[in-house]
Amino acid sequence: MFETTYKVGIKDINYGGHMGNEIPLILFQQARVEFFNLLKISELNIGSSIGIIQVESTIKYNKEVFFGEILTLKIENIIIEKIKMTIEYKVINENKECVVQGTTIMLGYNYELKKVSKIPESFNIILKEIRSDKL
Repeated sequence: MFETTYKVGIKDINYGGHMGNEIPLILFQQARVEFFNLLKISELNIGSSIGIIQVESTIKYNKEVFFGEILTLKIENIIIEKIKMTIEYKVINENKECVVQGTTIMLGYNYELKKVSKIPESFNIILKEIRSDKL
């Protein structure tokens, strides 16, 4: 669905000499923001003045990641269910190994009204276009 690259910096490394446990969430957000920028939307407005807000995440650590590595951040799939979306991610190293995988669950959210809201149909349409390679 979408991919981008990321170079592991010194700020990403913990006392154990490998990528810190918190970094995958930052990488997931990086991929999401770049993807949304490509689509000319944002986390504050994915359509109809509705944004998204994260309420849950999962991370599976498959392999250590070290300073200087070039990673491919992938959004593999987005599943929409009324007021929420589940975004599936994979992080791949230069050896084509999946080093991290995970999900974020995002609710549709009206930041002006501070209320949970349905994911807008316009976002569903964008995803259908991507899946059919029309974008």
